[in-house]
Order: sequence, then C-alpha cells, then structure tokens
Amino acid sequence: MIHHISGKSWPVSLRSVSGECVITDGWSNVVRDLQLPKRTLLRLRIIEDSNIEIDCFVIPDVYVTTCYSYSPVNDYYNIYAAGHIWKVETERINDNYVITKGCPKLFRDLAIKDDDILLLMKMDSVTFELKIYRRGVEIAGNNKEESEDESVMEIPRDTYYKNVDFVSILK
Repeated sequence: MIHHISGKSWPVSLRSVSGECVITDGWSNVVRDLQLPKRTLLRLRIIEDSNIEIDCFVIPDVYVTTCYSYSPVNDYYNIYAAGHIWKVETERINDNYVITKGCPKLFRDLAIKDDDILLLMKMDSVTFELKIYRRGVEIAGNNKEESEDESVMEIPRDTYYKNVDFVSILK
C-alpha cells in the first residue's frame, strides 16, 4: 500500500525483476491520481512491512532556468564528495555541458558504476557537491571500514533494503 500526505492510499504490488524491486499492479493509479508529470523526483520510504510512504518533488522549469542560467564554457569546477575535492573541467558539446578532464579519476576514486545515479548540487560558483545513488539508495563515497567494536553487527542485505528510503525518478 502506498500512502501520500494528502491522505490518499493505493494498493500496489512489489515484484523482484532481475534483482531489482519494482512496483507493478496499481502504480498507474498512483501516477494518475497524483497527476505526476514526467521526470518527477519521488521519495519512497518503507514505513511498515507492507506500507510505503511517497513524497513527490517537481522541480519547476523556471527554477532550473534561474539557478543554472550561467554559461560555463571550458571552465574548471570542484566536485566535493566523501570529504574530498576533485578538480574537473567542463566542455560544451552539442548544447550540453560535459565533465571531461578529471572525470575518469573521480569515477575511479569513488568506484562509480555505470548504472549509478549522480546528483550534483551547486554549493557556490565553482563547487558542486556530489551524491551517489545505487539501486535507489544513497551510498557513501568511502569504502566501508571494518569496526573494532564487537557490539557492531552486520545487517543482511535483504533486511537493509527492506528498511531503507528509496529514491527514484519517474520517466
């Protein structure tokens, strides 16, 4: 069951497809009733064994235009992630700005995979904070360190995914 802050609820089915958790039966009703436009950012949070809370965020075009109307051409920027800063260069290619120099090192250092979702947030005129999402879950940029504390216990992957917040984008 998916619950929205408006008080509306919808029965849906969750299925595993190629190891991914997918919402199936009933999803079209959620999209229709909430009138979700394409490219809406969704936050899905499991609140009980069979209940999911949904938050919807639509970023207005005027906001994007206002915040990102500058014209960087072949400039250097700082990418802040996992407590470190990487210097990268952007280049304009076919009306798109592409991170070029410095990007391969950034990806190697942070172990970014092909299907990870990257979120860049502008901190100032030359620095962006990078958040990495894998399978809908934000991951830390640091490698996991083993704890010396014997009271620390590893959580099985299935239990972890059952109790975390998921972020996805409706396409």
